[in-house]
Amino acid sequence: MNCYYCDKILAAPSPYEARPAEFDAGSEAPRCAWHWRFVCDHCGEPGHFMRRFYCPRAGRVLCREAGRVEQQVGDFWTWHYSWVLDCPDCGERHPSLDYAEFAGTHPWQTDPVAAAARRWLSSEMHLIRYPPTRPSRGPLESITDADMDATWSANADVLAAGYEERGDHNRKYYSDPVLLEFLGDVQGQRILDPGSGGGYLSRLLAKRGARMVAVENARLFHEIAVAHQAQEPLDIDFHHASISAMPFLEDVSFDAVVANYVLIDVLDYESAIAEIARVLKPGGRFICVLSHNSLDGRWHLLVTDSPRREDRAGWLDDDYFVRRAGYIQWGDLKPFLSFHRPPRDYVAACKRSGLELRDLDEPELSEEGRREFPAFYIRHSERAPFSYVLKFIKPDALPGTRR
Repeated sequence: MNCYYCDKILAAPSPYEARPAEFDAGSEAPRCAWHWRFVCDHCGEPGHFMRRFYCPRAGRVLCREAGRVEQQVGDFWTWHYSWVLDCPDCGERHPSLDYAEFAGTHPWQTDPVAAAARRWLSSEMHLIRYPPTRPSRGPLESITDADMDATWSANADVLAAGYEERGDHNRKYYSDPVLLEFLGDVQGQRILDPGSGGGYLSRLLAKRGARMVAVENARLFHEIAVAHQAQEPLDIDFHHASISAMPFLEDVSFDAVVANYVLIDVLDYESAIAEIARVLKPGGRFICVLSHNSLDGRWHLLVTDSPRREDRAGWLDDDYFVRRAGYIQWGDLKPFLSFHRPPRDYVAACKRSGLELRDLDEPELSEEGRREFPAFYIRHSERAPFSYVLKFIKPDALPGTRR
């Protein structure tokens, strides 16, 4: 049985001699010693060989936490990118061990003694896959707006740090282009941004001429938005409140409402939608962006410790029709509360509140993204959807009433 990665390299036109798998036997991706896990001299922890870098001057294998790491685009074997580390020991840049082997600078290629001793090789024999990690769940009835405030406020600084003027990566290159197209011209219009977070969308629309009102339940997000407003005053009125009850907003007073990845994180979404319908003017539009997957949605990784998108075998989801609360966690974030409901629940609630569905899209990578990103990223972007964008209109006359 060959190593999973050796077989991948064999698909390249360059000659290569595959090695037998010694580690993670019985898995979907058994691996040889060269493509197993290497212990870092910086932190002492084992990690995937593509997450390790070798400094020949110091004779040390280092992990990603040892210094700044950048992705480097360029074809080698069957791959189209690798990583380089700004070395804290010598100040130079070193490639990840996958590219180092390709270039002939892997420490086992340059140091026969280290190779014979299998220096740095982890003593682990298997990756832990059981029990599989699943998000914590809880009954909807036990959650409060205060709980939502606490978990989102705990992540406000980290999330805000990942935003630029046009939001995060997903909003900038996927959902916002559709959102803005559905919204249309905003010059001189009064627009509500319920669940406004740190306020990037309110600022973006205010710079396009809108008169914005932003409502946010998480106190620290609200404070971040207000701090931005103090630095760069715009036509935005900020409120710290639940969007499920907004008595401070007048009836039929907004030309449009934009709920941007918000209703999935609202406990009483039906009251929130009723409030949105109440404040919309006749003919006003409601743009709603929802996450596509449930709380259990995740990539299935053939190699669970791999940093490569190519090692994601497919998108897994479960319990799609089970309405529930649960915690989500990724990256450096602390677990935060969210909810899963089929999108039809939101559409039905809008219909009950007198809003009519006029359009729906599942955003793909935008034209801007297709110009900026390499082909391998564009291909990966086509594998699974991130979100829905829905456009509703408040009719000039509600059903059963006279015009």
